Amino acid sequence: MSLNRYLLPLNLLGELVIISLWVLLSGVIPTLLDIFFFLTFCWMVSTLLTKNYYINRLPGILINALNLSKHFLLYFLFLFVYLQIVHKTQISHKQIITFALWLYVFLLVWRIFVFTFTKQALKISKNRQPVVIAGVSVASIHFKEFVESHPEYGMNILGFFTDKTNEKVNVLGTFDELIPFCQNNKVSEIICSADKLNKDDINNILEYCENNFIPLKVIPDSAGFLGRNLVTTFIEHMPLLALRKNPFDEATNQFLKRGFDIIFSLTIIVFVLSWLMPIIAILIKLSSRGPIFFIQERSGIRNKSFKCFKFRSMRTENNAEFKQATKNDSRVTKIGAFLRKTSLDELPQFFNVLIGNMSIVGPRPHPLKLTEEYSQKVDKYMVRHLVKPGITGLSQVMGYRGETKDLYLMKMRVRMDRFYIDNWSFYLDLKVVYSTVLLIFRKDNNAY
Repeated sequence: MSLNRYLLPLNLLGELVIISLWVLLSGVIPTLLDIFFFLTFCWMVSTLLTKNYYINRLPGILINALNLSKHFLLYFLFLFVYLQIVHKTQISHKQIITFALWLYVFLLVWRIFVFTFTKQALKISKNRQPVVIAGVSVASIHFKEFVESHPEYGMNILGFFTDKTNEKVNVLGTFDELIPFCQNNKVSEIICSADKLNKDDINNILEYCENNFIPLKVIPDSAGFLGRNLVTTFIEHMPLLALRKNPFDEATNQFLKRGFDIIFSLTIIVFVLSWLMPIIAILIKLSSRGPIFFIQERSGIRNKSFKCFKFRSMRTENNAEFKQATKNDSRVTKIGAFLRKTSLDELPQFFNVLIGNMSIVGPRPHPLKLTEEYSQKVDKYMVRHLVKPGITGLSQVMGYRGETKDLYLMKMRVRMDRFYIDNWSFYLDLKVVYSTVLLIFRKDNNAY
């Protein structure tokens, strides 16, 4: 996008101005020319070398903060060594740390401002990249839906190419017509659904992209070998693809995830539930007769059932645990509707996390009857039970929450859960938690 080429110099210029002003105004560091030039020059060189805030499809605020933190730690080390050893100033350690912390805050605020401004500019911009998708699959349709709901990514999906008729999407032509269409319409990027193209089709598209400097992205197939988590290994000079171990099989990852679960859940229980739970309990009691909590048997890790806690949001009735909530459900009370819209009804599940039968992030636990039903209808459905279920999950922040009367929605939920399991990282958990918090303050049509 044309806007992207201005982001690097704009960010760099703004940060250099902030560093210069803070050096001059703080009064902590002597404004000697050699120190002043060192501070600004060192930041500029290290930034250009690390490309720590190169914006590609606009990463979120969280990744901007993490990138800045990693880069700033290195910069602070240079600053500390230079002032204490090379220049030998009389500035105390406390003064240097205070100076650095305030500088980090100013730089973070600047990056958030640039990110927010750029995101809004791209939302209203009419300058979008024309993109086509080769192959119609559940994954490629989901990709199109995601891009259309996030205009800040600056992509305009023109349509699909496939050799099969399909009434669900806008088909522009067959695979043989793809390259002529791209030439005539100046398509800037091609997305391929790997399991819908044969080897010859992929080679033709790849050759065209390489010769015309057009980016080619591939959506892995969901059922075949390409959908698995693979790593490259070598025997002498011969490369081989090997199946990667489940990230949760490693003791370090287990310790990191469980540690985060305990700390996060304890924080919520002590600082939020300690005062909020009595208020919600009173409101529930006033709204209708029945218990404060709704306790339901749900499927956990390795499909072992456990008792899942929620605030009761419906009127009590027989066999309520076997009935899935629907839109405009008459059983939902007024306070229950608010709790469900804001996801506050899920708060008691932090006790499940502390006990150890749930995690902060993971596939959402389904009622036993739902697990039994969909395990027969959805391929690899039971894979989602390889890890602990979560209060929130990747499928929820991607929009696949609420009622699942459409089999397609359940397939996409399972697909997101499998992707989460195969590609887990601590950063991914942080990203899901961050996105969940944002969803609480936004209107979610799937929450009811």
